[in-house]
Parts: sequence; C-alpha cells; structure tokens
Amino acid sequence: MLKTKIIKNFLIILSLCYVGYGNIFAVPALPVLLEITQPNGAKFKAYHRGDEYFSWWESQKGTVLFRNLESGYFEYAKIKFVENNAKLVSTGKIFIAENEISISRARVSKMTKFNVGKIWRKKREDARKRLQEILEKKKQSKNQ
Repeated sequence: MLKTKIIKNFLIILSLCYVGYGNIFAVPALPVLLEITQPNGAKFKAYHRGDEYFSWWESQKGTVLFRNLESGYFEYAKIKFVENNAKLVSTGKIFIAENEISISRARVSKMTKFNVGKIWRKKREDARKRLQEILEKKKQSKNQ
C-alpha cells in the first residue's frame, strides 16, 4: 500500500514537471538523410531541418524545399513577407532531383538557405521572448 502511494506520488510529480517545463525547449528535427517519394513515384533524398517553431526541407545538395500539403509534392521554396513576417512558401514548381543545380552554382538557393536560417533564429528568439513574458506574468500573479 505504501509502495503504491509513493509510486503514484512520484508519477504525479514527474508529470507536473513535464507539464511545467515541456514548452521551454524546442526539439531539433532528425538530422538524417530521408528518402522521399513524390506522388508521381519519383524519389529523392532530403533532410528535415529546424525545430517545432520553424522547419523546412533541404535536398541532398542543399536546395530549400516546400512540402505542398494540397498536392502532396515537394516544390522549390521561396520567402514571402506577410505583414513584416517572413514566411516560407512554394514557388509552384515541382522539385525534380535530376534537374537540381548544385547549391554552389545556384545563387538563389544560397540566398534562400541563408534567409531561412535567419527566419529560424528569429522564430526561436520570438518563442523565447513569449515564454519569458508568460513566466513573468505567472511570477507577478503569484506575488500579488
């Protein structure tokens, strides 16, 4: 009986720890090369980059891709600014691995990849600021 109470209390405390601190850290995407199959049967390899705040796909050669959920295809990505917020969107051109230009020769891909990294860092910083604000509000409400 006593063992059951101890185990039960331990699990409750452990659960509360996860609930309270689960949102603090972003988990990075799996850093392995994954094989992707397009709806037309074409296959290529790509990396999933980023974390839960912002993520994107990169081909094996480093081209930034956008997964169009409506069509199911991976397409070339571009950056669009909506209300001073940078957002990754599709160009509408389906990615074909055989036609991909090496990133060392594609200036646009380099710029897109550089800017995606900047967007990712900004999203993480914004998430940290929101979390700090929430923690400050909780601290103030406890002090009152």
